[in-house]
Amino acid sequence: MATKCTKCGPGYSTPLEAMKGPREEIVYLPCIYRNTGTEAPDYLATVDVDPKSPQYSQVIHRLPMPYLKDELHHSGWNTCSSCFGDSTKSRNKLILPGLISSRIYVVDVGSEPRAPKLHKACH
Repeated sequence: MATKCTKCGPGYSTPLEAMKGPREEIVYLPCIYRNTGTEAPDYLATVDVDPKSPQYSQVIHRLPMPYLKDELHHSGWNTCSSCFGDSTKSRNKLILPGLISSRIYVVDVGSEPRAPKLHKACH
């Protein structure tokens, strides 16, 4: 039986509340090639968003998906935001669905956050 998250961390009730939390240092962006004429797999870009970093606002890593024509769409974490700060829970996996392909990719962002690796691809 799946367990329900019962606000195990401080969580954020609104986006305004989340803005009061710690600033992100890196972000992950799904990048797609749909209707571009480029025949290459979509990829997950890792961007440095720490204003104190010499690589600020730059793509610091690209993780190409193993297949063509996925159209990566949205993304989500393996742990909900209300668990933020709970040491027994970790946002160490990013879930990336393919809109066109119906594939789901699980990306390990916990081992090397600045250079994530593909953990699993589900068809």
